[in-house]
Amino acid sequence: MKHLVSLFFAFIMVAPAFAAEQNCKASAQEPVKLLSAELKRGFKTFKKQNPPVYYMSYTYIATREFYLSVADGGVAARKDYPEQDLDVQVRVGSPALDNTRNLKNANNDYSIVSGSVPSMEESGTSFTAAVWRLTQRAIERAQKDYGRVQADVQAASQRMDDSPDFVLPPKSSFCRTAPEVSMNLDKIEKMLLSVSRAVQGNAVVLDSFFVFSGAFGHRYFVDSQGTQLKTPLIEFRLSYSLDGKTADGLEISRFNSYDMLDESGLPTEDKLLADVKQSLRELEELSRAPLAEPMTAPAILKNRAMGVFVHEVLGHRMEGHRQKEDSFGRTFTSKIGQTVTAPFISVVDEAPLESFNGIPLRGFYEYDDEGIKSQPVVMIEHGVLKNFLMSSSPIKGFPVSNGHGRSGLGKRAVARMGNTRVIASETVPYDELEKMLVEEINRQGKPYGFIVEDLSGGFTMTDTGSPQVFKLEPKYVYRVYPDGKKEVIRGADLVGTPLVSFSQILAAADDDGIFNGNCGAESGWVPVSAIAPSVLFKTLEFEHTAKSAVKPPVLPPPFAVKKGDKK
Repeated sequence: MKHLVSLFFAFIMVAPAFAAEQNCKASAQEPVKLLSAELKRGFKTFKKQNPPVYYMSYTYIATREFYLSVADGGVAARKDYPEQDLDVQVRVGSPALDNTRNLKNANNDYSIVSGSVPSMEESGTSFTAAVWRLTQRAIERAQKDYGRVQADVQAASQRMDDSPDFVLPPKSSFCRTAPEVSMNLDKIEKMLLSVSRAVQGNAVVLDSFFVFSGAFGHRYFVDSQGTQLKTPLIEFRLSYSLDGKTADGLEISRFNSYDMLDESGLPTEDKLLADVKQSLRELEELSRAPLAEPMTAPAILKNRAMGVFVHEVLGHRMEGHRQKEDSFGRTFTSKIGQTVTAPFISVVDEAPLESFNGIPLRGFYEYDDEGIKSQPVVMIEHGVLKNFLMSSSPIKGFPVSNGHGRSGLGKRAVARMGNTRVIASETVPYDELEKMLVEEINRQGKPYGFIVEDLSGGFTMTDTGSPQVFKLEPKYVYRVYPDGKKEVIRGADLVGTPLVSFSQILAAADDDGIFNGNCGAESGWVPVSAIAPSVLFKTLEFEHTAKSAVKPPVLPPPFAVKKGDKK
């Protein structure tokens, strides 16, 4: 454990662009002062009500938003505007039983009172009036919800884990201001329009989108414990997607993205053009590729694909609050201290890690959405399950948060992933891993195996009323024959169960790769990252992808040019 933790912290980097913490003492901290004053004023009254309010928090996000979309060679949308939003969290009753407890046999609502508010810089009075109005709505809703919880507790059976609903967080004070970040949308628009022309005229492409989006600003958090926080919110992304459909109705696509903290992180036009042309070649190859057949066989998940796999199949089952829900499948709940994967594999969530190999990580944050400092959490150490990711909703054996309470705007925070990292203590060069794959194919007498280059999301079932299975969507897959020959195939979905799949890991490469994306769950959409090496599995199961019943358009898109035609 000690060795692993020291290794994790070696990669943590504080943003060099951030100003010193003491620069927040003056007017830049004004939102914290106004919010704290309004919360203190209200909490004195609300805690005396019946039922009493025992905890409150405000999250105020003030950003400048950027959005630029280029579709089919033209600008579809362009926006550059300020945005101010406020989330109000209210807990009624007591930490042992409050208004947030999930009701038995009900579709539980994780939304909280949230809304846009006037800019504090324009009018402090209007700002505080909006805070007061949203607070009243939040108090009324929380009290009604508490009544429903009380009625449900009277009628429901005893819970498997009767841990409290909440543990009061420690008081924290932190303030960091980032210097202004601006983006030259004219320059970015010119580049996207230029590169998008490489897509026009290709009959395989039915839709193409080039998008630049992002936000710069700050997040302010105060609560009734006295916590006061100000942290930068910086995320910019340039992405593109190319979509097509084969004659038999199978949808095919290629996607790429670039994350950055400022304009210096943008890809050059030459780099973007080269990547787009490569994606076009891959889309054309997919359009001609043979269909996959259902098969269990040895397989390599390339590094980014492995990151997605661990996030979807393992990560959501490591989120602490789920372990005490009777409706949760509890795949790993009782496995603490047991071996769940290969002894050379460790898995940690490093939310404080801002970048890896010079690439910004979307899952980085300094304090979580419950005002608790982020920290690395070792979930699996040398194959043995050690910890869960915890919010302020305690479970048996894990009474406090470890800084992983996260939420999207308008949602209540629950335990979520940040930067999930797979670390292999024994590795081989990637070329050697492919040789091991071919050897395993021959050893098992299989007609072929697989290499999954690109893996998208899918779904993973975690409820007790469903089988504990996953179904993920590979976007680019090779079939690998016993002689080492490779060919691209299409229409293969990756399926299986978590316990079996993680027991099949044979070896890992030394080629860590990064997946940056967004994760949706009951607490909304949050940015996440995963870092992993390529991994060889003894066997994985593939099945047919669902196809559309609608055939491709009869009329080709304008300017489409088939091979052999003259432009």
